Amino acid sequence: MVGPFWARATLSQMYPELLNDAEAIRIKRTLESRIRDASAEFALMQKLVDEFIGLFTLFRARSFDDAIRKYIEAHPSATIVNIGCGLDTTFSRVDNGQILWHDLDLPDAIAIRRKYVPETPRCKAIPKSVFDLSWFESVDFSKERGIFFLIGGLLYYFKEEEVAALVRAMSSRFPGGEMIFDMPSKLGNRIWNRRLRKADTKGVMFSLSLDDAVKQIAKWDPTLQVVDEFPMFSRLPHNPKWKRKTLFTMKLSDWLGIIKVIQVKFPERR
Repeated sequence: MVGPFWARATLSQMYPELLNDAEAIRIKRTLESRIRDASAEFALMQKLVDEFIGLFTLFRARSFDDAIRKYIEAHPSATIVNIGCGLDTTFSRVDNGQILWHDLDLPDAIAIRRKYVPETPRCKAIPKSVFDLSWFESVDFSKERGIFFLIGGLLYYFKEEEVAALVRAMSSRFPGGEMIFDMPSKLGNRIWNRRLRKADTKGVMFSLSLDDAVKQIAKWDPTLQVVDEFPMFSRLPHNPKWKRKTLFTMKLSDWLGIIKVIQVKFPERR
């Protein structure tokens, strides 16, 4: 929860042209002023989150922002559901004044979130596990307005059969909706899990991977349509001031397909 938030708040100050996350910066300053151990925690993040990982977080957030903005151009009153939200602040960056927004996460995470990210009539939190499908009933949905789900940094921690069942249920309940998520390849899993072991993350490991998203997702449900898929660092500009190692790793990651952004459309149902 802290790592992605810290990376967005810190690196968006350095590279606002990539991601201008004023709300994350505000929350970070609030935490530093109110909580005695916050500065120490952020200092630890600076050691654990290198330039590549920090920029990965920015690239993912910006890619999701771009997809949401494109969707709400066609569906200006859509419902957007941010699954596994943590301290994410996407709503503040993409709000058009009309969308309805839900932030979904475990109760403990939402309890922390509510201390620093205020809810509004159009932006409400749902304190439930994504696998507790009763959260469906808390979502404002109509086919006419449309619905879009963003799921960053979450699905690959679970088994494929769990994720497949979840996506099938979402597709059935929210026909015509779309979802965007990031997903590593098998090689990506091995590389990221090696990093996680070095960081001593106490057994937290990547599980799910997609080498051929179209083929594998069709096995989950042949009516699901992959409408977009691209390597994580392929669509946004790279800053020549970044470390050579970072730039090389980005290019190598894209070339090998280490981690991609995938967007799926649910079928229209009668």
